[in-house]
Amino acid sequence: MIFTGALLLATQALRFVGAACVPDVPEKILADPAVLQHPAVIAAFRDVERNLSALYVNTTRDGLSFAIVHASAHGTVFSFNNGTLKNNETAGSGNAVTSDSIFRIISVSKNFATFSALVQENQTASIASGTDYAVLTMNSPVRRLLPEFTLPDQDWRDGGRDITLTMLASHTSGLSRESYSTDFNVIIGNGKASAEAIGADWAAVTPESALQNAKQTRLMFAPAQQAAYSNAGFSILGSAVVSYYNSLHSTALTWPALATQSIFAPFNMTSSFFGSIPNAHVPSIAIPGGPHWADLRMGLGYEPAAGMWSSANDLAKYLHLGWLSSSPSLITLSQRRRMLKPLFSLPDGRQLVGAGWEIDLYKVFTSRNTTAALAKTYASYGKAGDGGGYHAWIDVIPNLGYGMVVLSQHSGLTDYVRIVPTSIRDSVHDIMMPAFAEAVVARVESRFAGLYTFGTDTGLTVDQVNTTASGNTTTYARLEVQEQMLYLRELVVNGTNALESLDRLDWTDEYQGRLFSTPEGAALVPSEGASENAQFGEGTQVWRMMIPGLDVCDWFDFDGYLGTNAWSLSKVVLVEREGRVDLLYPPFDIKLSRVNL
Repeated sequence: MIFTGALLLATQALRFVGAACVPDVPEKILADPAVLQHPAVIAAFRDVERNLSALYVNTTRDGLSFAIVHASAHGTVFSFNNGTLKNNETAGSGNAVTSDSIFRIISVSKNFATFSALVQENQTASIASGTDYAVLTMNSPVRRLLPEFTLPDQDWRDGGRDITLTMLASHTSGLSRESYSTDFNVIIGNGKASAEAIGADWAAVTPESALQNAKQTRLMFAPAQQAAYSNAGFSILGSAVVSYYNSLHSTALTWPALATQSIFAPFNMTSSFFGSIPNAHVPSIAIPGGPHWADLRMGLGYEPAAGMWSSANDLAKYLHLGWLSSSPSLITLSQRRRMLKPLFSLPDGRQLVGAGWEIDLYKVFTSRNTTAALAKTYASYGKAGDGGGYHAWIDVIPNLGYGMVVLSQHSGLTDYVRIVPTSIRDSVHDIMMPAFAEAVVARVESRFAGLYTFGTDTGLTVDQVNTTASGNTTTYARLEVQEQMLYLRELVVNGTNALESLDRLDWTDEYQGRLFSTPEGAALVPSEGASENAQFGEGTQVWRMMIPGLDVCDWFDFDGYLGTNAWSLSKVVLVEREGRVDLLYPPFDIKLSRVNL
């Protein structure tokens, strides 16, 4: 049969070795407030506090504003601040860094440029549909949004005309790093890449000069061929977004004005701005020691690439509302899922690039017994900013539901070490990732694991379950968590092993392999499809059975093999409602209820 052959072919391709694929937890678990009360997370916060405090014993005197953000809470769930706010003034209690201190965040601005495009993609779709304007999407060619954009002729014909917003946001357009030419000459030693020299060049860039430079400057590589950092690309990204908005709304906004109106205002980011420092914010401005850009007025052309000022508290709002909350603001959940995915892998296989993101990978053991534990890989979607005495980092860990903000500035003191936000990032993730991983899986165990019995029919098909007044002892299911994975260990209906029944569909006289009816059972992977979760109402979480014990994640799709009621044979349903948890396996028309032990 075609059915048997397909399964057998997949089976022969699978290698049974020490398991290395650890599924993510359901999205709803990430925003569970109880995660923050887990002992591992509480202990990890204490460890982070000790580690950051230790830096200020003998190591550094730099200013630091740090925050951790979680999907369940608006704003920060942990903060740490230390150092002098204004290094051109006498240190004192009124001159200390706080969570409301305002730093230049330099290239973290690029993440906001990308987000501004997403906001317009979401908000203008319904407006543009009734006009002559094409709907803006992240895959829109730049030339359709910004007619002034062009390139040298050969580059234009070799894919340049098809450069999209996503390619600009992921540094894969081929545009040069900068939107200006320098007079540096390393042979004769003419010019230096100092804070003063670079700051002056950045201050001189206008949207018009950035477009003119693109017109005259050859691409570094063919579009989408490679990834290479480009401030010029983000200048043009900002120009394209605001050009589209102005055409659609008959306005004449600059990109900073659009970002302020469409992001800062709705997110209540009252300490964030572009351009000259407002008088009301002067007392909160961080000023580094040594050469700095506190007084630099960024050119309008480079505001989308590096012009933003912000505080840890404001950036925490942004990360929560835009990138961590279970119901994101200003963009859709679908947009967020698409953006939190790699778009390009560098040849070293370790560095990944997304739209507005620099992606780093971390391996975390699935238990404290590291000699026997599996390892799961988590991705940090972040953005760094460095320049003029300021350093910044923001990131989110999408499948753990948390993120961080790191803002720092040089003290200018030669006897102390400078803070590097990416080093802070790595040290904190080494502490927090295992803790959050343990906590979210503990919530999975608390909410779903256990013995399920009291079998009844769901009513989807004819009666399948015999019941008695004292409950059905031959119909039950057992769910357990091991190595941070939820397993369906057993599913028995009227004395019949349902997992073996699933395996038997593929058995022949020569082959009787077991994929699901093993001692381990079936590993369960959250299935987040909206339609199938909606079928059983509020509180539903559908799970897909995954073959346990694989060295790589199983992405072969068994979902197409359906029962008589058109429900996938490889999916079970857990429903949390009115203080109880039910397990449904529609192919067998069975509903079980968890026993409260």
